[in-house]
Amino acid sequence: MLLLFYSLCATSKTIELSNVSSELFINEHLSILQDSSANLSYQNALTQYKQGLFTENRDKKVSFGFTHDVLWASVLINNASAEEVKRVFYLDTAWLDHADFYFIHQNKLTDKASIGDALPYHVRKKQTRMLSQPHTFKPGMTQVLMRFKSNDPLLIPLYLSTEETIQNNLVSSSYFYGFLYGAFFILFVYNIALFISLKDVSYVFYALYLLSFLSLNIAYTGHGFKFIWPNNIFLQQWLMTLFLYFYIIFGIAFCFEFLKLKVFSPKIYKLNNWIYISLVLLIVCLLINADQLLAVKVAVALTSLLVIIFVSLGFLALNNGHKMVKFFIPAVFMGAGGAAISAATTGGVIPYNTLLFHSIEIGMLIEMSILALALAFNLKEVDKARITAEVSAQVDHLTALYNRRAFTATASLLWDLGIRDNTDFSMILLDVDWFKKINDEHGHTAGDAVLKGIADTLNQHIRDNDILARWGGEEFIIFLPNTNKQAAVALANVIRNKIAEMVVLHDGGSLSITASLGVADFNNQMSELEDLIKLADIALYKAKHSGRNIVCEMPPSEAD
Repeated sequence: MLLLFYSLCATSKTIELSNVSSELFINEHLSILQDSSANLSYQNALTQYKQGLFTENRDKKVSFGFTHDVLWASVLINNASAEEVKRVFYLDTAWLDHADFYFIHQNKLTDKASIGDALPYHVRKKQTRMLSQPHTFKPGMTQVLMRFKSNDPLLIPLYLSTEETIQNNLVSSSYFYGFLYGAFFILFVYNIALFISLKDVSYVFYALYLLSFLSLNIAYTGHGFKFIWPNNIFLQQWLMTLFLYFYIIFGIAFCFEFLKLKVFSPKIYKLNNWIYISLVLLIVCLLINADQLLAVKVAVALTSLLVIIFVSLGFLALNNGHKMVKFFIPAVFMGAGGAAISAATTGGVIPYNTLLFHSIEIGMLIEMSILALALAFNLKEVDKARITAEVSAQVDHLTALYNRRAFTATASLLWDLGIRDNTDFSMILLDVDWFKKINDEHGHTAGDAVLKGIADTLNQHIRDNDILARWGGEEFIIFLPNTNKQAAVALANVIRNKIAEMVVLHDGGSLSITASLGVADFNNQMSELEDLIKLADIALYKAKHSGRNIVCEMPPSEAD
């Protein structure tokens, strides 16, 4: 009769154990009482329950937000069988400070238990990372009175489950978190390696952003309390909050560096140091104040603002022409957006469900995937820039030919090969006749047109394995592997005649040009490539002082 009276007072629906085969979300079956005084005893709470002061949790409320209140909850469970039935109360949260259970059967308190992260991990009767309390229900009606209190958001997603179901869920979650942590760790190491290689600070900030989220996740999912600091209550209560602030700080730092705001928005970039200093001072003040609930409340509010900050800065950089923003905006929208949804769910701003609660993890996985593509794209751009820089360092910009440095490096390889195989090779050095006069009378634009025209002509008449370069000013050089002096002189004369036939159009008029060429070939007295170049230069000097527009070669006697 007494239990019937309880059920009438509380108005909550009784749970029949025979209908709970594996797992049941029981928040809708609860009747609740919020104690703002936070000092209501078990006996007083039971008395208020009997007086009908508990209210039915009709909207299946899970999150009670940031509060110093104590939440009392009651549920009636009937075991209609003749046998005892073991079930487990499972809370899908790891950060409640206190979760006390009182089991009342036939008007007697038959069992009680206290769990929560305000107690060392080893005192838990059931060693799960999330809070859980087993109980063996005797035949008949049992009232379970529960007391919840926390300096973190008061979140109580409560399930009545079997040990087998919990174990299966833990195995499934182990695979998920194993994948999550493995992926984040690999990406962390990868970004550190990229930072060391490329010296781009955005990579190290992204690595720290990932590490802070990883640490935060380890703290709020209970992995840290179970495996890393099981007996340190202080760390369990404060590390989650501290890691949340690290997540915010490194997220902002990564945003500033990844978006290159120093280049695309320097005025906003100048604010970064003030932002970091302000956040650090805020953290210090909150730690000194030692109000854990206030610290968490501020951190969750800042986390919710991250998506607005990130997307706003992203669009600002996009407006200023930053290519990488096309990856950044959707990535942070998912990552920071997921964090904001989780924060809103935790704080009771939006109704709870498991998917929304874990949206920070889902969002970060998507963000990580998108930013991995961004990193690949960035590496491609960096590699393209590197190749362009390497090519630019070897190519003369006016004529698109090798410059002196590239010619020496390339021809030296063929020189060494020719020396080893004892093959012939020759050198042609070319100088444009009266080039200074062309520049003086027609301007440097005309001179540039002449040089480009000669470069095109030379390209048309050399072989694929010949090395052609602009040697400097109006001089060009050609290294001819597997070529004796006779063949080199013949090629030089072909080139001379083709240049003499050229007509360079400029400012409505035309320019006729000629060139002088010097030819030298290898002999056994030479030990360096420079020796061959020196002889070709002597031959060129003879051509220029012998009337120009001719080809001169080094006689064997002079070469020796």
